[in-house]
Amino acid sequence: MRKLLLILVIVGFLVPPISAEDGGYTKQFSVEIPSPLPASKIFEECFIEIDLSNNCDYDSDSLTLSWWLWSDQTNSNWPDDDAKSRSGIYNLSTDDNFESVAFFNQLESKTQATENYSDIDANMPIIDLTGEIIIAEDDTNPWHIRMPVEMTPNQNLSDDTLLYIFLSKKNAIDVHGREISNLIYDMKPEIGFGVKANNTTSVEWIISSEHLYAAGVDIEEDPYGWQITMAFFGSVESDNSTEQLISLHHLELPYKSQNIDSTALYMPILILVLLGIICFGLVSQSYRNEHGMPKISAGWKSDTTLIIEVQSFQKKVEIKSVKIDAPWRMKNNPKSRFIEPNQLITIEIKVKESLTDNCNIGIQLEVDELGSWTQYLVLNSPAVEN
Repeated sequence: MRKLLLILVIVGFLVPPISAEDGGYTKQFSVEIPSPLPASKIFEECFIEIDLSNNCDYDSDSLTLSWWLWSDQTNSNWPDDDAKSRSGIYNLSTDDNFESVAFFNQLESKTQATENYSDIDANMPIIDLTGEIIIAEDDTNPWHIRMPVEMTPNQNLSDDTLLYIFLSKKNAIDVHGREISNLIYDMKPEIGFGVKANNTTSVEWIISSEHLYAAGVDIEEDPYGWQITMAFFGSVESDNSTEQLISLHHLELPYKSQNIDSTALYMPILILVLLGIICFGLVSQSYRNEHGMPKISAGWKSDTTLIIEVQSFQKKVEIKSVKIDAPWRMKNNPKSRFIEPNQLITIEIKVKESLTDNCNIGIQLEVDELGSWTQYLVLNSPAVEN
């Protein structure tokens, strides 16, 4: 039993849990927040027109996300509440003549956005942001997104500095089969952080399961293709120029099979299998040695006669009955009998005819102090064996 306890302790140390408990919630999977994209990367927001015509650039120097405004008109299941709110910021008129339009770092002109970033390029990174994106669940909040982070401005920022967290899907398809690339499902603004240089803020931003549900997002059922974009808009205090993009982070949410490399996935499984075999052997041997479990075997003496051998150990054993499943039929019905400790007995069973089906045998046992149960054995048909 000492060996068994040692093995179980090893299992506890070597085999990691599939999901981790942390702070009262279960972490399903997570990913580190990456470093900011270069200042030259333009954040482009494309508002798609109702017939899905798309005049946006999607250049390599841009990170382009799409907005959809037309679910009421098209009976689509894509969310459009945040899109309508965002279009209001840009004073867009969503009438019948609406055509796809893009904004660049919240500006109408891509050229102006490019000129603006050249002013801050030498100061990058303006914000140090570290932390992780966690897909989690708890008793009251099913799968949701947690973002525990530490944020430190490297320069004094304007008081109106604002973070937008965008949750988008790489390839979004609605109930009618329409397709949009990088469609934004949810937008969450945040202001709860310090803007003074070298002042570190530790905070956890959360997108609740209710919030995700309202946005049509179910990461548990549909875990593929989701993206998080974190865009800080504001200005450096020493530069009172127009508000602009000062830090941009973008990442794809991993799903479980992505979050574990092959070594981390297969090694614990292999260790678990090997230790399971060892534990099974130790438990079986320990059970027999310490509790006197009988050893039972069976074989064919002839085509119509089978032999059952029962070896008792430290405990007295009673053979209550022996039965054979149809279509096999027994000629004789063995009587109940007792087996003294450390004794080997043989039971001979005759069947009416030899069949090609496997022969399923049920032996009802009772062992002193351990109780009773039925031991099942399966023999190949002697006709098949021959």
